[in-house]
Amino acid sequence: MTNQERIEKYKKDHCSKCKNKDKFDCEIRVFTNNDIVCTKCVYYERQD
Repeated sequence: MTNQERIEKYKKDHCSKCKNKDKFDCEIRVFTNNDIVCTKCVYYERQD
């Protein structure tokens, strides 16, 4: 899976549930942590 594919999957799974989805304040990062590839948005806050 490429980084772009990871970002698209993250958007599909998480962005619709985010408090900041209408602010366009997104910074999605792909990084490696102990040989595990992680995808995370810096500003992600889950809606209640």
